Amino acid sequence: MKNTGMTLAASLLLLAGCASQEGDRYGEIIARSTPPSPELRALLVEGAARVAYDPASIRYAEISNVADLDNGVQGVCVRADSKNVKGVYTGVHSIGIPLRDGKPIGGELDHPICNRSDVPWNKFPELDALNGK
Repeated sequence: MKNTGMTLAASLLLLAGCASQEGDRYGEIIARSTPPSPELRALLVEGAARVAYDPASIRYAEISNVADLDNGVQGVCVRADSKNVKGVYTGVHSIGIPLRDGKPIGGELDHPICNRSDVPWNKFPELDALNGK
């Protein structure tokens, strides 16, 4: 378990480091990013259904392209609006999700890379579908 936590921490640090390096190396990584596969989309929907406080309230869902990082880890961002424990919509927030072997290995709410203007976003109707609309 500790090894998984250390891997997650290292992956998130790498993602953060990519966003702040001189010369914006992450811009090149974003330019090479590719749309997410149907399998990844399905994994992320399953995860959201398990961990979101109110999965049926998810709306305005989008998913970024998948970026390949130097250490074999990939990264993807998901953003959406949903209700909090008080039943109030919180506004659109993003989650930066590191991937290993095509599977999520954690996530960070409002990761700075997800807020970059050059991140390409795709509609994510599979996630919106959790709300039955």
